Formats: sequence, structure tokens, C-alpha cells
Amino acid sequence: MSYLVLARKYRPQRFEDLVGQDHVARTLSNAIGLGRVHHAFLFTGARGVGKTSAARILARALCCVKGPIATPCGVCEFCREILSGQSVDVLEIDGASNTGVDDVRTLREGVRYLPAKGRCKVYIIDEVHMLSTSAFNALLKTLEEPPPHVVFIFATTEVHKIPDTIMSRCQRYDFKLIPTVRLTEHLASILATEGIAFEPDGLRLLARQAAGSVRDGLSLLDQVIAYVGKETLTRQRVSEVLGVADRRLLFGLTEAVLERKADVALRSLATAADAGIDLGQLSRAFLGFLHDVEIVGLGADVADLLDATADEVAEAKALADRAPRGLLGALFDRWARAVDEAGRSQTPRLILDMAVVDLCFAEPLLPLGDLLRRLDDLEGRLSGPPRSVPAARAPVASPPRAPATPAKSAGEMWSRVRQSFESRPSLAAALDHAEVRAWEAGKVTLVFSEKIALDQVEKNRADVERLLGEVTGAPTRFVSQHGAGTGAAAVVPSEVAREADATAADRRKRETEARQHPMVRKAEELFGVAPREIKTP
Repeated sequence: MSYLVLARKYRPQRFEDLVGQDHVARTLSNAIGLGRVHHAFLFTGARGVGKTSAARILARALCCVKGPIATPCGVCEFCREILSGQSVDVLEIDGASNTGVDDVRTLREGVRYLPAKGRCKVYIIDEVHMLSTSAFNALLKTLEEPPPHVVFIFATTEVHKIPDTIMSRCQRYDFKLIPTVRLTEHLASILATEGIAFEPDGLRLLARQAAGSVRDGLSLLDQVIAYVGKETLTRQRVSEVLGVADRRLLFGLTEAVLERKADVALRSLATAADAGIDLGQLSRAFLGFLHDVEIVGLGADVADLLDATADEVAEAKALADRAPRGLLGALFDRWARAVDEAGRSQTPRLILDMAVVDLCFAEPLLPLGDLLRRLDDLEGRLSGPPRSVPAARAPVASPPRAPATPAKSAGEMWSRVRQSFESRPSLAAALDHAEVRAWEAGKVTLVFSEKIALDQVEKNRADVERLLGEVTGAPTRFVSQHGAGTGAAAVVPSEVAREADATAADRRKRETEARQHPMVRKAEELFGVAPREIKTP
């Protein structure tokens, strides 16, 4: 006698047997009880969540000798024929194999005939999204106004491929992925019926690998049972046969990263690879684990969002408490890029090895607000208090024929002259290149580093000398010369030179601060070399 796999042996027979689809079961049961059964249904959801099973239950509910009834008897001729797939009135069609318009025309021809034995004909089209556009168009009119004895049930995993014209004529039911906790309970009840011993942690690991699909979970369970034989189904055996990483491995890997023990982290990866664990699955599981640790670290209010037990949440919380603020986000971001790159590489092991080393030396990601505040603080330290007009340095020895004007007064008066011409940009720019070499009673000596600036001031000599007279309170003329600035020997440096000196000093200060930054110092210690050049804006 051939073996009947668990997915077929424990296929749901009633609406209430559908795992995790209470919303669908209740709506269909009520519709049948109230006599409000639609002529077309669209069941959508991931694979293995009960779409086809629900379609068969609905077909039996409509065709049962006691029906229409929400709970078919399962023993009448109609129920038995539908269960065995031998009913002439319930037709299951594979949309992937019958995609053409001719197939739909054949279906339309069959729709016109009354059911052979039951009260209605039910057409179940699986993977209906595989039908061609022409086939959908051919089906449209029949679907809109079918004979009263016909019910259509469509099932699809890709509802976005269904034309809107078809969807608008159907009642849509969205089947959900099954939470790991619920799927674990379902698998546990099956193992209890089968008389197979198991550890909850092992079964939970298997249910997680099923990713919300009941059928996938039962298929994996068949595989694990064949591996363990009459022994207990444990976490270690599930990990061995399925090649998946359990929470212990992920916890240890995260712990090694947080403690910056690159050698321990690399050894964990090597141990997992040697044990036959798929590196792609491991990398994705580790990414999910980092996500869980980050979420748990936000507080207890969001812990229920995770697919984890209370003990696993507590362990993740302990890890989150040990991580500096912003570090887990940085780890997740870097590892996500590594997972993507490894998935496209011919050498994923090398990429993941180097990525886990990178994680061990990662620095926290600071919130944007904190970074902006730090930049503001740095800018404040660099700029210092607002600068007033710089005081002029002591003048060089001047001829004894006239007393020199005090340096401070010279700086203030020259600043007033420059500011008076701000409404004339070309003259103001030319005066910015002027260095006051000497300031005497009735005479000011100006030196220009740029000939074009000297010519511009000379063209406006009358206006400049008039302003000099106003600020000094006595007629004052200026003497202009072309040459290089003298720096410290100037009574008042040129504005251009002063800004250049301030910029250079600012750059030197920022470069010094950058060289003393903890990250730069750490890089020097790690690589044994100092940065050759630090670029500053």
C-alpha cells in the first residue's frame, strides 16, 4: 500500500479545519447559511495556505445531498466523488496548462449544460493568472452572466496579474500566511496523532522554515520524520536535515559581532557551512535576527510584532541592551548589502566572511538630528565669537614730519571708507585688495596686489578722497602703489589677505581636529599608518 503524504492525509475537510483562515471560513459559512452564494469567487494568497482546499470544501458544501450546507456530510455520494476527484460536476482545471482561448471556449460550451448528477456545476481554475488575455476576454461574458447552475472558483498566487474586468465580477478572498506559533500548534497536533515525539524548539524551527505555508510545513515535516525515524524530533536534527540556522547559532553570531570578536564570528560561519547549512539561508536568517534584536530594543510595546517566543524575546532584549545606540541599525544596513551582493556572486562565502568582519568594526549610525547638532557645535567652535573689524598693526617707522594716526583708529576709519562703497560693488571689491601701508595726517598710502584693482580705485580717486576727508575730519589724499602685501608690516591688511589667512587657519584647525578624531585614530591603530592627506571643504 502506497504511503499517503501528510499534506494529503491531513487536508482540511471542513471550513473550520482551514488553519489560520478564520475570516474566510466564517464568511463562506455565513453566505451558505443565508443563501447568498455568489456565482464567482477569487481565492488569492501565497502557496500552501488553503486556497484549493477551501475551493473543494465550498464545492462539497454546495453539492452535498444535505446542502447547500456550511458543513458537508462527507459521506454522501457527491461528497465522496468530490473528495476523490471523480465528480463529473466539479471540474478542476489547471490554468497553467489551459491558457489558450480555445480551452476557454470549450469551457463555455460545457457551462451551458445542466449538471449530470448534482444541483450545480463547479469550475475550479487553479493558477488562473496563467490564462492569456484572449482567454480572459473569452471568459468575461460567461463570468458576468453565468447560468444559475454554475459556480466559478478561481485560485491564484499572483492576483496582480488578474484583469480588473475579471476581478470586478468576483468575490475576492485573501488567504493569509500562517503565523509560526499557529503553524507550530498545528504541526504538534499532527505529530501527536502520529505518535511521534518532538521537542518544541525543533518543531518551531521547522515551522519557521515553512514561512507561513501549511503545505510546505507538512512537506518539511515528512522529510524530517524520515530522517529521525523513531527518534525524537529535536532542534539539532531539524537543523541538520533542512540545512537551516537555528536561533542558537544566530544568537552566538550576534554576540560575537557585538563583542567585536571577528575570529569567533568567522568560526561560527565556518561551523555552519561545515554542518551543511545553506549560506544563503543563513545570511537571510541573520538579517532577520538583527531586525528582531533592533525591534526588541525599542521597547516591550513592539515585542508582540515579532515571530518569537517569550524566551527568545528576552534573549534578543539582552543583546539589544548591550549594543550602543545606533549600532544595530548600522549592522543591519551593512549586512543587507552583503546579502544582496552574495546572492549575485559566484563566491558568496568570501563575501559573507568579509562582511562579518566588517560588522565587528562597525560604528553606530547616529540620528540626523544628533549629527546636525554636532556640526553646529563644531562650526561654533571654529568660528568663535563674532569678529569685529581687525585692529591694525603698529605702523612702520614713519617720517618725523607728521605724527602717525593711531593704528586702531586707522583700522576703524578704513573700515568706514570701505563700507561706504558697498552700494558700488566694483569699487568695493577693488578696495578689498588695498593694504593700508601707512596712515599719516593728510595722507594714506595704499598698496594693491592686483593692477586692475589699483586702476579701479584711481578712476574713483575723488570719491575715495572725499570719504577719507569725512572720516578723518581733515582733507586727506591717498598714494597708490602696485606690489605685494607686506603682511605684518601693514597698518591695515587687505580684506582679501585677511580672509585668506582666516580660511587657512580654519582649515588647519579642522585638519588637526580630524586627525584627532577617535575613528581616525582607531584606523591608524588598525592599519598601522597615518592618513597622508585630509581634505577639508
